[in-house]
Amino acid sequence: MRIGIDLGGTKVSIGLVDQNRLIGQPVRFMIAECKDADDLVKHMKDAIDRSLKANGIVWQNLEMIGIGSPGPLDYKTGVILHTPNLVMLRNYPLGPKLEALTGLPVLVNNDANCFALGEQRAGGGRGLEYVLGVTLGTGFGLGFIYRSEIFNGATGTALEFAMTPYLDGVYEDYISGRGLARIYKSVVGREIKPAEVTALAKKGDTDALETWRIFGHHLAQAMIVLVMVLDPDIIVIGGSVSQGWDFFYQTLETELRAGIHAGPAGHLKITRSQLGELAAIIGAASL
Repeated sequence: MRIGIDLGGTKVSIGLVDQNRLIGQPVRFMIAECKDADDLVKHMKDAIDRSLKANGIVWQNLEMIGIGSPGPLDYKTGVILHTPNLVMLRNYPLGPKLEALTGLPVLVNNDANCFALGEQRAGGGRGLEYVLGVTLGTGFGLGFIYRSEIFNGATGTALEFAMTPYLDGVYEDYISGRGLARIYKSVVGREIKPAEVTALAKKGDTDALETWRIFGHHLAQAMIVLVMVLDPDIIVIGGSVSQGWDFFYQTLETELRAGIHAGPAGHLKITRSQLGELAAIIGAASL
């Protein structure tokens, strides 16, 4: 059995995984509970303890621990680099620290890579060789599964696309929770939380619906570039912001297929994650 850890920008979810299946329920805690990086590692160890006890499992039954973390990071050493979304972990040896505390091998990779791997192993992309995973939440995350394995690139930073220049900023300024809030402000003139935009859209609010349409447009522009370069079998979209799927999918679908070659336009599948947070946990455990 293995432990998969989904380290997000605001919370940590930890699960016990056997053969790409979650055993029991994930254990969660908030990043805000941790005073520093070392305390975060201790919280991880304690959460693993709770998960094992809840399922009647002992440490000796565990093979390894996998962590999906915001990048950029060095997956070979387990060191988190200058990540924009988790300041306390910048230049921190997360893998070695947890390994020292638990005595188990620890592998670390980008959280979006783990999401994509989990979807390829057990979700919407199961069995497909070329899977593009997209996470929409605190940030804009991307991972690519190439011939059924994570495509890390020469320096381990492949698909670190969010900070690529776009319009008057970068892609993440438009494609993320804060991007959604920013778009709404440009439409209405005041800023509200992303969840409120979704709630208004569900009520048929025209400004909220227009916000989601614009969000879908920007997401489509990013996906056009990536599909033209990577030619995936499928795009699987997850993360908290994907809860607005019904409001941005049609724009994404129409503009994306109109902007790519005929071959991929006819072959590509686009789907919302069915695994949710379990995708990154299963993916991390599959490292």
